[in-house]
Amino acid sequence: MNHTWKRTMSMLLAMGMLTLSIPAQGIAASVDTSDKVLSNLGITDSVLVASNAEVTRAQFAQLLLNTSSFKGKTGTTVNYRRFSDVPTDSTYAAAINIAAQQGWMTGYLDGTFKPDQPVKLREAVYGVLALLGYTNEDFTGDQTQGRTSMYYAKELDEGLALVTMESNLTMSNCEALLYNTLKANTKSGTMYGQIFDCELDSDGEINYLKLSDNNINGPIRVTASKDIEKILPFSEQNATYIIDGEVGYNLDYNSVEEDDIVYYSSKTRTVWVYQDDRASGEVTGIVYDNSSSMTPVAVYVEGTKYTIESEEMQYAFSTLGKVHVGDEITVVYDDQTNTTDPDNYNFVLKGYLLDD
Repeated sequence: MNHTWKRTMSMLLAMGMLTLSIPAQGIAASVDTSDKVLSNLGITDSVLVASNAEVTRAQFAQLLLNTSSFKGKTGTTVNYRRFSDVPTDSTYAAAINIAAQQGWMTGYLDGTFKPDQPVKLREAVYGVLALLGYTNEDFTGDQTQGRTSMYYAKELDEGLALVTMESNLTMSNCEALLYNTLKANTKSGTMYGQIFDCELDSDGEINYLKLSDNNINGPIRVTASKDIEKILPFSEQNATYIIDGEVGYNLDYNSVEEDDIVYYSSKTRTVWVYQDDRASGEVTGIVYDNSSSMTPVAVYVEGTKYTIESEEMQYAFSTLGKVHVGDEITVVYDDQTNTTDPDNYNFVLKGYLLDD
């Protein structure tokens, strides 16, 4: 985030000139930032599941992989079939193989993995404790009871008070568990989230503002002279590619095309690519919050509305920012539409590039 913007906002707030509603990247301690932290790190972006929907065993294997040091280093191609019900061209085949290989998850005695079966808290706890370095040898007697006790001792249950060990987990349950895992200490005594350079703030939560400030680079336009290989400071072959919100088999650096808009994270080796979820044209209107004449809440580009939620975008389209009505820009957005009615599309502005 632009440091001038931070200083400007601090001054405005100090003088009482501007009252902002809590944005997507808000820093208030009362705001639950777990989903934002996980999204920032690329942990959940590749598993497109509604917050109240159940997560499958295959999807949880992907979440575990995304929360590990293997993220961005495994590729998506699988050359052999470990489980009879997981084809090599399955979206989650690579994640399932790694999860089984590393002992995060196990298959069944009949040689299946049951990838479409909902993951239970008991299975998820087994996985995250394995990420933290624990094995069967660390638990004597009843393994399940020992892991359950460790789960509570490490406060991995925060936000999961109503979930039993045999409950099927929703996406919001998984987010809470993985966020707690990032905050927890490993078997060796170090904070697990340090593998992603996470730090705790004074409230014991992951410092999202610092994480957000340093983690994501972009937007950058791919050109003939500046292709994805030249843009990324790490090998383009060892990264997770999320293209218009989707990740899957054969979505890799070969999928990136000229004129695409990309963001990347060096920490997680994640590349977000915008191909369809982008638009170019003239800024035809900027809408401000009724309660504050200085807080833009939406921008119109060639008549299409893009909702503004983040502080950075609020500043960019405010009277203090760089973008004004009449400018030619390219916007990239997250499509959060859940209707077929074009009058109710929900395009949330992710970023922009001023066109020459």
